[in-house]
Amino acid sequence: MTRILGIDLGTKHLGLALGDPITGIAVPLDVVEIEGTDPVKVIWGMVQQDGYDHIVIGEARTADGESTPMSERAEAFAKSVEQVTGVSVTLVNEHLTSKVSDMLAEEAGKGVHDDALAAMLIVQEFLNER
Repeated sequence: MTRILGIDLGTKHLGLALGDPITGIAVPLDVVEIEGTDPVKVIWGMVQQDGYDHIVIGEARTADGESTPMSERAEAFAKSVEQVTGVSVTLVNEHLTSKVSDMLAEEAGKGVHDDALAAMLIVQEFLNER
């Protein structure tokens, strides 16, 4: 596994990050507007262009680990992404990543989008658990 794509699935945007399992470091990549588009097709295009070996998607569960409407949406999205791209997908509980990414974005200042930071935190959690 050499290239990991991290995804923070929102209703209007996909936050994207890149993870490197060799260094164990994740970095924010981009934010893509998905309103009016098929987010699975967006990811398919990225996989074709950049050749990711694994995809990590944030799953918004409660603090107790129970599912939410957004976690159910993430599960369906993950299944579709895996079927369409043929790339293995892992769901990671993203509980509190939005709050932490908001704080990081505030500290970093302009030019850093909190959705990409949330995706970075999701990938970093995945890398830390390996």
